[in-house]
Amino acid sequence: MSVPPGDIVASTVEPALRRRLGPWAVSLSGIGIILGAGIYVLVGAAAGEAGNGVWIAFLVGALVAGPTGLCFAELAAMFPEAGAAAAYAREALGVRVAFLTGWLDIAVSTVGAAAVAIGFGGYLDDVWDVGVAPIAVGVLLVCGVIAYIGVRETVAVAVVFALLETSGLVVVIAIGLPELGAINLLEVENGVTGVLGAASLVYFAYQGFEEIATLSEETIEPERNIPRAIVVAVIVTSTLYILVAMAAVAMLPWDQLAENEAPLAAAVEAMGRERVADAISAIALFATFNTVLLLLATGARITYGMAQRRLMPAALGRVSARRRTPWVATVVLTALAISLAATGDIGFVAQVTNFSVFGLFAIVSVSVIVLRRTRPRAPRPFRLPVSVARVPLVAAVGLAGNVGLAFYMDGDAFVAGLALLATGIALSEYIVRYERARRVPG
Repeated sequence: MSVPPGDIVASTVEPALRRRLGPWAVSLSGIGIILGAGIYVLVGAAAGEAGNGVWIAFLVGALVAGPTGLCFAELAAMFPEAGAAAAYAREALGVRVAFLTGWLDIAVSTVGAAAVAIGFGGYLDDVWDVGVAPIAVGVLLVCGVIAYIGVRETVAVAVVFALLETSGLVVVIAIGLPELGAINLLEVENGVTGVLGAASLVYFAYQGFEEIATLSEETIEPERNIPRAIVVAVIVTSTLYILVAMAAVAMLPWDQLAENEAPLAAAVEAMGRERVADAISAIALFATFNTVLLLLATGARITYGMAQRRLMPAALGRVSARRRTPWVATVVLTALAISLAATGDIGFVAQVTNFSVFGLFAIVSVSVIVLRRTRPRAPRPFRLPVSVARVPLVAAVGLAGNVGLAFYMDGDAFVAGLALLATGIALSEYIVRYERARRVPG
């Protein structure tokens, strides 16, 4: 790994993260992050935009997310750090862009955790009338505690829940696919604009592969295992998303799907499978809980990695000597997510998160292109195929797709995202000044 001296804080006092995760644990964790909110929670809102063509929206999301995931795989193999995208941007684009990338990355984790916690509240409130916001706050607290306890414990929970949520989706597919002949899957309520708008919404569901990269410092042989985990997670989840979206609209008309806070359970119940619907609701709770847990855990590692790169206050890089987890970052991110969960509007929150995802993924695609030109001979254990003038076509497709889908976001969410970006730009000025002052002798 080529890192300028002094850019990563080396400490003989503070304990470091420990490598404990094998390839299957990392792959299943990534699948668990991606599957949670995307299909169990957002399929209803997406159906309201795209009608029966909601599956096309997931396909479009996969066609944009796939190339971006491969970009992460190349960079994660080059720089296997917890800071992930922020570390890649630091190497390719400098301190200012690195901070901005990390800022967006942390927003994805905290706002995303809040959004998925709201989804959890929606499912649980469907069977236990307590209120969405109190439930969301409670699940964030529990997940924060687990993330603090340890990465091995966090991943153990994540793997079990990932297997449960995958089994639930397989059941939905098995019940719904035989009904496909009764509907027109190409019937799109709002045309191409509706499909692209739905794709911009469900794109939130594909951001989990980036979280895999944040586990690099706790993964055995990360140069090999992280890229493999990303590729496996993207293929498995994209296939499940598209099939489940087809099955959902085959079981329940898209307009009714859009009105339900527990869309997959409602779809199965419409087929007269009430007990199975109850089971799907229960599995959806595991799925959304799993995503909240992993977003908080990996978000804390992003923050820790930024602190190691001097892009965040040093206190956020502190690791528990006993638990070997970034405990300060975990506490801070959990508190921020709890403060956001009170909104109760998962669609809007997910769209604001998507603004961060689009910006983050675009920067990662650019970083691949820049590093190919500035460091053409640097070791790349995983390398994107097919380049023209030293520009990988996969990275170019990922960049174009992320920028293009961003224009189909909800207007209010886009404005809120711009405000988030402007705040990050303003804060980056202080980081740049600090970095310049640090490099001046004396």
